Amino acid sequence: MIRSQQLERPHLRLHIPRRDRRQALVPLRSAAARKLDLIVGYQAMALINQDIARAFTPCEEEAERCLTQYRRAER
Repeated sequence: MIRSQQLERPHLRLHIPRRDRRQALVPLRSAAARKLDLIVGYQAMALINQDIARAFTPCEEEAERCLTQYRRAER
């Protein structure tokens, strides 16, 4: 009689896509690793910005000279 009164456990079956299962097994990146990636990225951008500034400085200087001459001529 006791057995007949016990509840049967429900049988649950979940479908989890294979992609999601694989993703769950990939370890999450730590915050420190993300910060290091940012540092490396900023260092790379600093070098690129130096090259850009080096390339455009003569153009900016010439434009500034022309603008100064123009302003002086207007007076």
